[in-house]
Amino acid sequence: MQRLLAGIFFILIMPSAFAATGTLSGVTVEKMIVSENRFGGCMVMLSKAIRTAVPSCPDQWVTLACDGSLDNSVSRAMQKWDTAQLAYALDKEVLVVANDQKTINGYCFADIVRIEP
Repeated sequence: MQRLLAGIFFILIMPSAFAATGTLSGVTVEKMIVSENRFGGCMVMLSKAIRTAVPSCPDQWVTLACDGSLDNSVSRAMQKWDTAQLAYALDKEVLVVANDQKTINGYCFADIVRIEP
């Protein structure tokens, strides 16, 4: 019985034990995409793989959830999008905090997008 309870406990806490956020700094925005029905409406591709900060995040793409999903308001998403656009246009480096607890189509969510000095 104790083994069964320990096994159930492990299964319940396991997903949260491996969930993570990670910070990528000194990266640039390489590409941007807007989509009607996929990727939360918009994504940005960074100059460095997201998995270097959060191993479970694939590729170099991160979603901003511009459609208002993931408990992210559309206005907050648009602020992140505007920040990414400005960094892209000026070729400035950004800091991005990626979150693997929030994903769309397998891509991790950007909790923070900030232009670096």
